[in-house]
Amino acid sequence: TNQWRYCGRCDSIQFLVDRRIYVAGYGLYGSSERTSQYNIKMELKRDDKVLESGKAVLASTGCSEPILLYFDHPVQIEPEVKHTASIIMEGKDLSFFGQEGMTEVAVAVEKGRTSDDEENNIVNFYFTPSPDSKNGTGVQGGQIPIIAFYA
Repeated sequence: TNQWRYCGRCDSIQFLVDRRIYVAGYGLYGSSERTSQYNIKMELKRDDKVLESGKAVLASTGCSEPILLYFDHPVQIEPEVKHTASIIMEGKDLSFFGQEGMTEVAVAVEKGRTSDDEENNIVNFYFTPSPDSKNGTGVQGGQIPIIAFYA
């Protein structure tokens, strides 16, 4: 079944990128059954240092599309440095979850109007399993289908 259970355990994934980006938040899956709410704790870490964290309520309508939740402040991510995206979701309803995840994803970024450099407009993300992940999320599937960022 396409459902994920929550009981206060951490879902996380490690990533690195090949150019500087700013992480603004995460997209998370909501309830697979009905309108529901989850209490969310989000963290972004480098090594064991928490760079940004936040708490939010994810209000879900039973739609399979991920819902974006943002940190209070974007976090600068330097190239070739491993970071960990983590969440703890608490709620009684099962949720959708991702499948067929990839270890490498290339994302096209829109060039700003004030940019005059001829830099490549692609950000490459490289994903690896996180030892912090205790609820099943990994490279192949789980929660955190979106890392919301700008470059």
